[in-house]
Amino acid sequence: MSRSDRAVWRLWRWRPGGLARDGARIFLGLGLRAAAQAALVLLLARWLGAQGYGAFVAALAMATFFTPLAGLGLAAVIVRDGSGGPSALARLRRGALRLWAAASLASTALAVGAIAWSLPAPAPLAALALLAAGEVAAASLVEINARIEQARQRAMRFGLVMAGLPLARLLGLLVLLLAASPPSPAAWMIAYGLSSVAYAALLTVLQGAGWRHSRVSPPPPAGHLARDGLPFAAGALASRLQTEFNKPVLAHLSYADAGGFNVAQRLVDLVTLPLAALQEALWPRVFAAPDPHARMRRSAAALLAVALAAAAVLVLFAPLLPRILGADYAPASHALAALALLPALQVARNLGNAALMTRGQSRALLWVDAAAAVVGVLLTLLLVPRWGLSGAVWAAYGGMAAALAVLIGFLKRAKIERMLGS
Repeated sequence: MSRSDRAVWRLWRWRPGGLARDGARIFLGLGLRAAAQAALVLLLARWLGAQGYGAFVAALAMATFFTPLAGLGLAAVIVRDGSGGPSALARLRRGALRLWAAASLASTALAVGAIAWSLPAPAPLAALALLAAGEVAAASLVEINARIEQARQRAMRFGLVMAGLPLARLLGLLVLLLAASPPSPAAWMIAYGLSSVAYAALLTVLQGAGWRHSRVSPPPPAGHLARDGLPFAAGALASRLQTEFNKPVLAHLSYADAGGFNVAQRLVDLVTLPLAALQEALWPRVFAAPDPHARMRRSAAALLAVALAAAAVLVLFAPLLPRILGADYAPASHALAALALLPALQVARNLGNAALMTRGQSRALLWVDAAAAVVGVLLTLLLVPRWGLSGAVWAAYGGMAAALAVLIGFLKRAKIERMLGS
């Protein structure tokens, strides 16, 4: 048999490894989630128009700043510390839900006040309260439940739990459309909140039934859990500031600009869905591997290749956006093409974050995320009022560059310390 024949034979006999299989399972769930989110964006963007859609996404962006405060980073702690066995996971679940109950109540109230104070002509207070409950309390609870399934390496369930929330919201929107209500951001905020809360409550009840009869030792101390989750909560908050702070700022120029930039960002999320699925399947394996750094090195090239392929797709698709959503969204097509390389930089940042975590330097992530948030917010305040959507794009890249610079500094210092120690 020739060398080429042997290569073909090996390719024919190839079977995907565990990472590829779980990545495919997660991709199915996340694909369902992305389809629901894409349908939401398309229906809302056309139903509300650029102005009305911008009013909704600006309020939603403010609410998302408080979601990490409600979750306290506990979802990431569950994946990191609960992947080792069911007994540790049961303890973590019990403690996480107790902390979430207190934190989500305070965070939701703060979110309502922040939205009403910061935006021009906000919606009625009742609509803002339901929007905040759906985005802050419900979304953080769903995240905790989903990460429990991820820690158990139940990839399909993890994907389906994540998909359930946008599907519930899409159902709420369809009910609203069938009611023949006139286009109104406030009406959609109410439907958004009610559908989100209903799904989160149902999911928690159903998942809790599986743990009801198991003997669970006392949960970790609340203070210990909160300290462990702090770097992850700060990272999530920094990420929200980096990606969503532009919406309230753009809203003061035009709600249409806020809506257009949000459409561009959501399309980036949709096209990079396979990349997100592979990363979600990779992290539990990294933390459980005997040599986490070797595991990451083997996967890094594939992740970056997928990110660059997604960038090409975004650039090619961008000119079609105004034809699909209308002429009001023409500026968003330019923003979409300009954001195409951001996912590749995010992959590099995620791999660096994981490298710090496996070295027991999770607290260093606070500095990485703080650099991204501070630089991103400052650039947004400086560039967006003058250059609008183009300024928002440059601010996004500036925040990412700051995070990578600080991350590289920490990794180099860790390498030098290992060399001196040996």
